Amino acid sequence: MMQEELGVIHCLSSKEKQLIKFIRELGWGDLKIRIENSQPVLIYEAIKTIRLEEEPAQQRKKLQATRFKNK
Repeated sequence: MMQEELGVIHCLSSKEKQLIKFIRELGWGDLKIRIENSQPVLIYEAIKTIRLEEEPAQQRKKLQATRFKNK
């Protein structure tokens, strides 16, 4: 990374920092934001999305352990 690029990270505005924090807390989902003068000003929509799996993770681990024992 170039020195100039590193300096940009330290120059984030308060609004940009709030947006990044919000995105990190959302984790997974969709987001619609309004930008004015190159700055985020509003988050219109934040929809948290949860991906469903065929088998819950704990149940899948149990099945894998059972299959391994039976071999």
